[in-house]
Parts: sequence; C-alpha cells; structure tokens
Amino acid sequence: MANILVVDDDAANRLLLTTILEHHAHAVVECADGASASAALDRRRPDLIIADMQMPGVDGLEFIRLLREDARHDRVAILLHTATAEDDALHNLVRAYRIDGILPKPSEPDQVLRAVEAALARLSERA
Repeated sequence: MANILVVDDDAANRLLLTTILEHHAHAVVECADGASASAALDRRRPDLIIADMQMPGVDGLEFIRLLREDARHDRVAILLHTATAEDDALHNLVRAYRIDGILPKPSEPDQVLRAVEAALARLSERA
C-alpha cells in the first residue's frame, strides 16, 4: 500500500484513478490543481504523485518543478498523466524534472497499476 496524491483538474480523471488505486489498497488524496496539491504536501507526504500535465493556474509541470526544488520531497515518485503524444520534448521534460514515468490518457486500469508499481519500485531502489 502506498500514499498517492492524484492531481488533475478533471473530476472524472481523478475519480477513475482514485477508484483503481483504492481498489488495490492504496491511500489516495485528490487535488484539482497544483496550488491545492502543494498545500496537501504540507499535511501528508505521499509516496507517489500522479500529476496531470495541463491544468489551469499552476499546471502539472510547474507543480513538479517546484516540488523537485524542495529537498523535503526528493523521495517522492512522480508519474506525469498526459494526453500529449510521447516525443523527444516530453522525454526531455521527464529527465529534467526527474519524473518516474508517463501515464497516458486514456489508460486502462492494468496500465495504471503497472505504471504505479514501476514508479514505486524505482522509488525503493533510490532508498
């Protein structure tokens, strides 16, 4: 079981991810934007963050950039949840922001679980 923060401005996406993750015994906190996700980090440290790339206000990439600048959150795995096609620019962002993987939209439940397990495994390797 992991503590997972799901950050997405689309309520249906949050519901889908939360349902899948809670069904597999993960504890999930949902946030609709980067600003509320930043506040949630002060209340409970997640093991994994699944962040939508495009959100109004503080988008997913800005939230991740700010997160990675704070040493308190070095040991948090991150999945970028995006409908953007994978290309070199996206992979450069993944490397630059130390993102543990890309979770495409839409995703099947088994695809979500595989991505989460892989990100958590990489996190445990960094310990």
